[in-house]
This record gives sequence, structure tokens and C-alpha cells, in this order.
Amino acid sequence: MEYNGEGIEALVAAVDGLQSAGLIMADKKIKALLKCLAYYDEFRTVLVYCNESFDYAAEKRKAFRKAGDYHVMRLPDDAKTLVPLVAGLLVECDEGKEDFIGFCADYYPASSRQESMEKCCHDLIERFKLALVSLVVEGFHEEAPLVERVVDFAPEGLQKPTESLLVSIVRAVEEAALAEADRNDLRTILEGYSAALDSRDTLMIKAVWLGARRVLASLRLCPKESAEMDELLRMYLVSK
Repeated sequence: MEYNGEGIEALVAAVDGLQSAGLIMADKKIKALLKCLAYYDEFRTVLVYCNESFDYAAEKRKAFRKAGDYHVMRLPDDAKTLVPLVAGLLVECDEGKEDFIGFCADYYPASSRQESMEKCCHDLIERFKLALVSLVVEGFHEEAPLVERVVDFAPEGLQKPTESLLVSIVRAVEEAALAEADRNDLRTILEGYSAALDSRDTLMIKAVWLGARRVLASLRLCPKESAEMDELLRMYLVSK
């Protein structure tokens, strides 16, 4: 993507400043980034558009969760949701409602807090920058879904027992002797399964669990939990 315009250049500089900051300067760099967003018309316009009907608290709960002893991040794919989510998080950090360094340590664990912050900036803040720039450069447009279907919702009682099993599976994956690539793939699949459970979309729950179960079986992980998950899905009429 080609960066053009004074506002975008200022945004890039502000993000770069946060990415290269030490722990002590992080708060000041976040404030500078927020000032940049507030100063330029193009960013204010995008944020007003993105915040229409946006439920920050609900989106934050979906994106940043704790599964047992582990923190799980599930970022939205669309720019319209990602931009106000990260902007809201930065505002909370600036207001002292959220500890930015603690957040980085929880969701981007590393050997030091400085390294955790750098990982967070190079992933989360960089994604935020690119999403915001894409909305500024390409403009706003809503895309209709290619295929419409009626969602068959799973019973509400399914979520609690399946999430309990999912926590056990996540813990086993984190503790298992796996190649890091396999572990990362499983993390992504299990995050997707958690999202499917949240949606209560029966088709999505079936589809993602089928993939998760096969990968777990191929790695000889969690046979007991997998069998219990299969039985729960049968009991709640998710599986036929």
C-alpha cells in the first residue's frame, strides 16, 4: 500500500514512534497517536463511520478472552470492526482503564515486557494502521453476503460445558511437546471453534469441530476430551 497525504504520513510516524518506544515512553506515544487520530479530518470521519452501531464492550469481550490460564486473542477480519476496537483499546489505555504494558504481556507473551510490547505493536497496532489507511484510501462500502442462509442456532445450554472442555484442550495443546508450527495451527483452529460456539451457529460449530478433532487425532492429543465433545454435540443435536 502506498502512503500518501499529510494525515497518513503523520499516522505512520505516530505508529512508528510507539513501535520504537521504550516501556517508560509508551503512554506518551499512545497519547501522540490518539492526538493524530483526533487532529486529521480523514481519521475522524472514518472513526465516526466505524463507530455507528459499534458495541465496543461486546467486541472487546469477543476479541480478548481468557481460557483457563491462557489469554486468547481473536481479532476481527474486517477493517470496520478492527479500527474502532483498537482505537477504543488505546483510549482506555490513555485514560488508565487498561494497562497497555500488562495487555501486551498477556496477549503477546515473550521473554521480557519490552519484547512483548514490541510484538504487540508489530502485530496489533500495525494491523490497526493498515486497516485505517485502507478505509481512508479506498473509502467505505458495504458488501452484501454472497450466499444468504437461515442460521440454525444451537441450544444455549451447549456453550458452558463445551467451553469447559475447550479450556482443557487448550491447556493440553500448550503443554504438549509439539512443533511450534503445529501448536500455532491448533491455537488458530481452537480460537475458531470458540468463535463458532459463541455464534451458536450449528453449521459453523460442526464444521470447525470436524477439523479440530482430526488435527488433534493426528497429533494424538486429547482423545478423552474429543470423545466427550462429540457426545455433547450429539446430546444437543448439533451432530446427527
